[in-house]
Amino acid sequence: PIRPEADVEQVFTDVRIGDTFPVREPVDLPDGWTPTSAWFDSEQVSGVVGGGVLHVGYLTPDGSYAEVKQTDGDEVAAVDEWVDGAVRTGEVQAGDGVWDLVESEETGKVGLVSTDAGVTVVVTGKAALGDLEDLAGSLR
Repeated sequence: PIRPEADVEQVFTDVRIGDTFPVREPVDLPDGWTPTSAWFDSEQVSGVVGGGVLHVGYLTPDGSYAEVKQTDGDEVAAVDEWVDGAVRTGEVQAGDGVWDLVESEETGKVGLVSTDAGVTVVVTGKAALGDLEDLAGSLR
């Protein structure tokens, strides 16, 4: 189904104004990426992660799905929940940073993980690894 574009800017603004935790926003994402979902859950409703959760989902130019989730909660719980029990399998360079590459042995789902200043960022989805790297590399 066709979904309207999500108001990503408004969700990022709400989190910044609430001074919940420092967020990394996509800058210069390649053409053709369409935001499809954006929301924030406070730590009171975020579940097992135990902190606030910011989610932004996109359709890639080829129609695959990629998402960014950020939290000031527990890194291990976040990766476990968002990337199906994934374990670290390596590193990739994306943009200006090095990201941990994680993969779920159970489902094959992959993700890119970065933690800085108590905030964990996870980029995952059904998109190709190259698309996940583009999305991770756009985050500032």
